[in-house]
Amino acid sequence: MAQSFTILHVEDLKNNRELVRRILESRNYRVVDAVNGMEGIQKAIAIHPDLILMDINLPDLDGFSVVTRLRNHPPLATVPIIAITARNISDDPERARAIGCDGYISKPFSVKQLLDEVDTHIGKPRETQPESRHEHFLREHSATLVEELEHKLNELEAAHAELSAVHERLQRLDEAKTDFIHIAAHELRTPLTTVTAYASMLHSQIKNSDNPMLQEILEGLQTGVDRLNRITGDMVSIARVELSNIELAYMPVSIKSVLLPVLKDFQSTFDERHQTLKLNIPDDLPLIVGDDTQLQQVFSRLIGNAIKYTPDGGTITISANVHTTEKTPNNTQKFIEVSVADTGIGINKSDQGLIFEKFYTAEDTSRHSSGETKFMGGGPGLGLTIARGIVEAHGGRIWVESDGYDPQNPSGSTFFVLLPTEKPSHPRRNQKERQ
Repeated sequence: MAQSFTILHVEDLKNNRELVRRILESRNYRVVDAVNGMEGIQKAIAIHPDLILMDINLPDLDGFSVVTRLRNHPPLATVPIIAITARNISDDPERARAIGCDGYISKPFSVKQLLDEVDTHIGKPRETQPESRHEHFLREHSATLVEELEHKLNELEAAHAELSAVHERLQRLDEAKTDFIHIAAHELRTPLTTVTAYASMLHSQIKNSDNPMLQEILEGLQTGVDRLNRITGDMVSIARVELSNIELAYMPVSIKSVLLPVLKDFQSTFDERHQTLKLNIPDDLPLIVGDDTQLQQVFSRLIGNAIKYTPDGGTITISANVHTTEKTPNNTQKFIEVSVADTGIGINKSDQGLIFEKFYTAEDTSRHSSGETKFMGGGPGLGLTIARGIVEAHGGRIWVESDGYDPQNPSGSTFFVLLPTEKPSHPRRNQKERQ
């Protein structure tokens, strides 16, 4: 049995580390592992091993840089180092020895090859060769460069650890916020159900009353209840989006049949705001396979936003066409692309990638109002997030294009929705078929 020498093995791949450990421990060697160059340097300085096995291809510092750094540390100057690599570059053995290695092993290696190389060098401090002044300066300069790189890597590692901690904290806060939304929506629904029921009972009692004040009070009550129900519904929907828990009832459906009920609901608003609606929907468009009720939610939110951010007298244009993409050279996929274009105030370029995030709003919140269709009327900032969740659950995509925000000279915005004509091949969980 061999004397109990300590061997430091610097290797990033777990399987390789375990294999070498089994081989060496069978010969009574003590093995210490390091998974990258930085850890190899730290452990070599700390434990002063009898031999070092150095992988050349490492994820941070390469093995040659690590050897340069170790050879410049006087207590390690005579520790044998064996380079191990799968690079198979012709001059690597010569380079390894020139930089301070005592042996060289190519992967894959045999058990005998590894043990023979270790037995040759372990317990035998390397003999240092005299070096010229030129070589001395080159070695010192190389070591200095490696030390500077090591310092930078330490700084990056610390910054990465700090960012990871911040990211983890933000994730926990986001999860807590989603949980709060879900619980709040659940808690609000119970009293809202009661208020809605009593409002309905009150309406039946006084619907024939000739007292105009009672009628006005009842209308105001009903408007407030309806508004709260919609907000609560949005909170439930956003929780489902966050949990990827949107249920889709698939059936063949035409885009026109999805859009027409939505447009009918907004007709009085178009009239009130003196806005012009233009509809460019060909009759011969292919059907899509989707959930018409959920898709109506998408276009209700997009059209509602177009109305809100377009001045009185503006124009909203809804168009649709076939869009074909090539999946493979012999396989194409058809989509229906629907666009909702307005002549409104536009969206800043910097906001266009953020407006689909929950609670994000591009307008100044100090000017927030709760008007659902009045110009610049605000909302809770959930509509576009819900729309994106529904579209992506269908295997589609949603995005916006705008030249920028300019309330004085409105250039408008266009929202695009791309929906496949076939059911997604990998539907999200909890989706069901409609008979």
